[in-house]
Amino acid sequence: MSIKNNILIVDDNVKNIQLAANVLKSTSLYNIFFATSGKHAIEQLKLREYSLILLDINMPILDGYETATIIKEDKKTKEIPIIFLSTNANKESIRKGFEYGGEDYITKPFDEQELLHRVKTHVTLFNTKKELQHEVNETKILLQQYKFAVDASTSVSKADLNGNITYVNDRFCELTKYSREEMLGKNHSIFRSPDVGNEIYKDLWNTIKNKNIWTGLVKNVAKDGSYYYFEATIIPILNYNNDITEYISIRTDISKEIELKNDIIATQEEVLHTLGELGEWRSKETGDHVNRVSLFSEILAKAYGCNEEDTALLKMASPMHDIGKVIIPDSILLKPAKLTDEEMQVMKNHTTFGWEIFSKSTHELLQTAALISYEHHEKWDGSGYPRGISGTDIHIFGRITAIADVFDALSHDRVYKKAWSIEETINFIKEQSSKAFEPKLVNLLLENIDKILKIKNKYKK
Repeated sequence: MSIKNNILIVDDNVKNIQLAANVLKSTSLYNIFFATSGKHAIEQLKLREYSLILLDINMPILDGYETATIIKEDKKTKEIPIIFLSTNANKESIRKGFEYGGEDYITKPFDEQELLHRVKTHVTLFNTKKELQHEVNETKILLQQYKFAVDASTSVSKADLNGNITYVNDRFCELTKYSREEMLGKNHSIFRSPDVGNEIYKDLWNTIKNKNIWTGLVKNVAKDGSYYYFEATIIPILNYNNDITEYISIRTDISKEIELKNDIIATQEEVLHTLGELGEWRSKETGDHVNRVSLFSEILAKAYGCNEEDTALLKMASPMHDIGKVIIPDSILLKPAKLTDEEMQVMKNHTTFGWEIFSKSTHELLQTAALISYEHHEKWDGSGYPRGISGTDIHIFGRITAIADVFDALSHDRVYKKAWSIEETINFIKEQSSKAFEPKLVNLLLENIDKILKIKNKYKK
């Protein structure tokens, strides 16, 4: 049996509370609580946990904005999403609502379907963020436990001046899967992995022969052919004449940490892809759009010269470029006709919404997702939004995602248009060189068009 989410409705008009409560209770998804004043709302928040607050703006004594300020200043309640309710739907009041921490805005009298859809969207987002935070916390605990296990499994060996083994402890035997007798007198090179270049060993020997301590991460091969990773500290042992007599190596097995890190990265990528697909679902698109943009971005990042770490970050975070669209009203997001100027301004807010969703995180991956969402509609010539920045002031992640997103959007159907041909799409990309897109990225896209089209054909939906 699923647990119902608690929703707090705050309005000084009891009839308005009853109307909203009746609509939400019809879904059997929520437990509804109410408060008839800002002060009463603050008291209610101390009694239980809530997944969403529907907050009227125009209330006596403590209005909605003041109530929201108190809620957002309390670390126990600041993460609860707030949807402001008001009969005043002008731009100024909407802007002010966002400034005071509101995630959305519903005009009274409200449409029942709009209320249900927006409440469901924000509750889902809140629960997803909470689950992600729980996963992060659980991961931290696991890492601490693994660290304890690693510290408890330190292995030690000693070698003569030629690197031949003179001593090993039991844990070193467990690590390498060799017996003590099989290793004594042998050179440490018997453990070398073919994946590791000679440079690391040259650096190691140059360091310790100069009577310095060497530390580093090494990948070795055990007797059974399996690989293990360890952090090594190799210390030259000196006699009273300051001559080296032998070397002692202390190793900490981190194989499980490496595996865990890869699992975490894979989990994070899956979570971000899932959230990205949620945004596409609201736009009546398929998850293949975020897959294609992710893979296009990876190709362009490698061609541009981004390092391996940045390329991986971009690939994982780029599916979140349009996550802010989950907050855009369906009447605008799904409109098949051209948007009005006012509607376009609302649509443009999806970049800022995406930024606000993730920018508070201290995690590099979520910070990258926030950055990409914020800047993927900026243009090389400064005519983009939301800030109108230009050139290299736009982060390379934003520049790459922009051209990948546009190429995919133009060459596939959307609610407001049919797919362009590849020739039409490429011609548009060329025309926008030095305008919307960095010229270098346009050239790289054209140079790698075969790889991009291969991905496009693989993910056809």
